[in-house]
Amino acid sequence: MALPWLLPGYLFAGILKVTIPAGFLEKHVGGGFKSLIYATLIGIPLPLCSCGVIPAAMGLRRRGASLGATLSFLIAAPITSVTTLFLLYAFFGLEFVLIMLIAGFFIAIFTGLFTNLLMGSQEVIVKKEIKCSHCGITCEHEHYFGVKEKIKEIFRYGFLEMGRDTLPWILLGLFGAGVIAALVPKGIIGQYFGAGFLPLVLMALIGAPMYICSTGSIPFVAALVSKGLTLSGAIVFLIVGPATNLSTFFVLARELGKKVAIIYLSSIIILSLILGYSVQLLFKI
Repeated sequence: MALPWLLPGYLFAGILKVTIPAGFLEKHVGGGFKSLIYATLIGIPLPLCSCGVIPAAMGLRRRGASLGATLSFLIAAPITSVTTLFLLYAFFGLEFVLIMLIAGFFIAIFTGLFTNLLMGSQEVIVKKEIKCSHCGITCEHEHYFGVKEKIKEIFRYGFLEMGRDTLPWILLGLFGAGVIAALVPKGIIGQYFGAGFLPLVLMALIGAPMYICSTGSIPFVAALVSKGLTLSGAIVFLIVGPATNLSTFFVLARELGKKVAIIYLSSIIILSLILGYSVQLLFKI
């Protein structure tokens, strides 16, 4: 079920890697409200999972991104990466994908805006250097590649590098889903994680400290849904789990300060609970 939707996801990941020029991100996320929108829109399709978004976001910050834009990017990318969207469609359908897109967008924007209001942009001194998007080293100019080299890079990055970074987590998630399907009685999950606000809080508390890949968590959550977890509970977990973990919290505290790390964590949990409960009330899911 998952494989047919992972393949186009990996292909699109490679295309994004090749077509987005080096320096494009830094140019559009320097400050102001527009930078939050740019950082979020850039992060939404990017094939960065929770394991890869931290250095990318810190790289943006060090190259001049505002605090708010850095956090907006850090939230949007792991929640709604391209491979995640394809896999969400495979397991939950188009409506669920749209809900997750809207959730990722608004949570990223509001967290970034709240951060800038409380902390200010705190601009950093940017070194005037260009990093080659192909080789990853500092160069005097951006490299350009022919069609054949671009095609090779699409498949190398999309299927080899992205596959290496995400497939182990996906397989782990599928294994966990199989264990749940085989061993967990159908009524147990529904009894403790059914409708109501408290089950959403429990899903947020479970997901917050976990270092979990967004794509790898989807089959695991789908198995929980089949055993009685509400879709609103799944939404909360699929937001909080990939976007927050202890590693991200400690990196943010070290790089950007404890206040920023606390704002980041609390905003995601609170906003995801508001969104999840609203979806539950409106759509009864």
